Amino acid sequence: MLLQSSDENTDPAVFMHNEEFEHLCLSFCSLVCIIKNKKLNLAKIFLLILNDEDIKELYLSMIEIDDVREAIRLFLDYNPSLYKSKYIKRHIDPND
Repeated sequence: MLLQSSDENTDPAVFMHNEEFEHLCLSFCSLVCIIKNKKLNLAKIFLLILNDEDIKELYLSMIEIDDVREAIRLFLDYNPSLYKSKYIKRHIDPND
């Protein structure tokens, strides 16, 4: 989970925790690209997490979090532009 502190730049524990999560997230994304044998962007990887149970389980185990909602929130916090992505909105709610 990304941590925040009042003085984030000087708290080494917060810095290390955030760096470790970023490394795990990038490692997961690289692994998914290798598994799928394609170069995937973060939006497509996010959709795979939502739609593919095996990928979701892999993601949860790599970041060592049991709560799916928390894990998805962390992925969105890692790349906030996914919140605004029309591509993601189209796949999540096809009626719009």
